[in-house]
Amino acid sequence: MFKLAKIVLILVLLVFLTKPLMGQVAVEKVGQTGMKFLSVPVGARGAAMGDAFIAVANNAEAMFWNPAGMARIDGVDYSAGYNKWIAGISHRHAELAYNNGIIGVFGVNLIWVNYGTFYGTRRSEIDPRGYVETGPFSPTAIAAGLAYSRAVTDRFSFGINLKYVHQDLGWAYVGTGETTDEFETVNKKLGIVAFDFGTLYYPGFKDLRIAMCVSNVSAELKFEQEAFPLPLTLKIGMAMDLLKAFGIKTNSSLTFAIDAVHPRDYIERVHFGVEYCLNNILALRAGYKLNYDEDKSSFGVGFIAPEGGIRVDYAFNPFGNFGAVHRISIGRSL
Repeated sequence: MFKLAKIVLILVLLVFLTKPLMGQVAVEKVGQTGMKFLSVPVGARGAAMGDAFIAVANNAEAMFWNPAGMARIDGVDYSAGYNKWIAGISHRHAELAYNNGIIGVFGVNLIWVNYGTFYGTRRSEIDPRGYVETGPFSPTAIAAGLAYSRAVTDRFSFGINLKYVHQDLGWAYVGTGETTDEFETVNKKLGIVAFDFGTLYYPGFKDLRIAMCVSNVSAELKFEQEAFPLPLTLKIGMAMDLLKAFGIKTNSSLTFAIDAVHPRDYIERVHFGVEYCLNNILALRAGYKLNYDEDKSSFGVGFIAPEGGIRVDYAFNPFGNFGAVHRISIGRSL
């Protein structure tokens, strides 16, 4: 127990002692990243645990949280999910992972986002209203990736997710003359290659896991005259089954997880999550996040079929003034 206390203390100190340094970066680039859909949590299980998940993820969804977690997959695992995000945004995902044995675990994944329908206008000096309606348009975004993970030893694994990120903002009207009615239409599309990299380590005490993941590493993009990076994020986390830690013999588990989050465009954040799994069939989950204005608490349930490996997860996230966010994910292990 003394060893466990030392490990927890070290991680807590790591979270708070690095805050001043990362805070300086946040001050310089607050709100300056683009393609923020990459920051939206993927999958109901992790979202229900307050996004404290990089040391917990162990199925195909691990590609989005910490690719190193894929190394724990046996055979084939696949899942898909839907998230009715704030402001009417639809956020969907699908992923498939395959363990090839000695070579490692390979995966493919896809996120696609629909921002809803907008009604466009442009300035006009001829129309008495001062503008002309240009019709409806629907911005979209996708992120398609190829992932690889391998367990180097029985305690250490690593993973990488190489992805192409694309966003279509619709048509823009760019002036070409002296009046507002001299223009050309330009389709504003942006695309770039990025990657995520993560590690997962078992120190050897019970089932304690320590994880690290850096997400959305890429060059900068340029929109018109302004350059911006993707939402680069560094996470350090740990997780442990508390029932095993206290030597309680049972078929159930009680996992506690904590993630320290260092985003590129905001101050440091800390995520806490807990999952109680009864006989590996029914799971109850909850989470809480620090340094958020609206998105703080979360709750969820999960069900794993005794036969067939089918799992269904649901997450409920009260999002303050934006209303509630609901997520559902369905997956299967073969």
